[in-house]
Amino acid sequence: MAELSNLALDLRGLPDAKAGPLLFSAAQRLGLGQKISVQIDRDPHALLRATAFQLRDAISWTVTGAEHDWQAEVRPRKEAEAKDVVDLLTWDHYRLDRQFADVLAAANANRVEEAETIFQDYWIGLRRHVHMENYILGPVLGGGEKKGPLADMLFEHDSIIQQSRIVDETFQEKDYGMLPAICAVLSGSLAKHENREENTLFPIWQAANNQDKLRAEEFLVQTRALLAGADDAVVKERFPD
Repeated sequence: MAELSNLALDLRGLPDAKAGPLLFSAAQRLGLGQKISVQIDRDPHALLRATAFQLRDAISWTVTGAEHDWQAEVRPRKEAEAKDVVDLLTWDHYRLDRQFADVLAAANANRVEEAETIFQDYWIGLRRHVHMENYILGPVLGGGEKKGPLADMLFEHDSIIQQSRIVDETFQEKDYGMLPAICAVLSGSLAKHENREENTLFPIWQAANNQDKLRAEEFLVQTRALLAGADDAVVKERFPD
């Protein structure tokens, strides 16, 4: 495949059954600062929406053209402005999930140092994410703290933090024999949690968030700063190594 920082993908003459997997494969590997320039002989919006659905909305795009000459530019969604705090958290789910998949792949290949480096970045990122949801958004946006999607989220966060801490201890103790198995269990827990949260709690949060436009903007700014490390002292105090 061509250098992905500026990949040209010509889908002219290809039916969706062939064009779709090619676009998905390229988009799945997009990183920040990279883009795909697509040429296609029909309106590409349906194909792009289908690809975005497969990638859990991890891409954004612009489209120009008409009739039988269309162009689309596809980039990682993170480079586009998040519409609201839920949009930003959904992207962060995708980022954490993909990041931990890289930890698992490195562990399976016995690339332990690489796995640990990626894991440490994931570990602080996870704690920032959980701190924002548990202590800032959850108490305000609701969803059933004692029984309901919010209660489920809090319970699952505790489990994921504990599983992640076990992985961290495994690296610290250099006990690598069970590392792939432990990482595989956590990877599955992450995927299940993110899917459940996005489909049950996030719609409730989005509706509540949109009722107060000023607060919604403040949450978006605060979340963006927190996920970038603005409150790490508090995050590490609540979720120590």
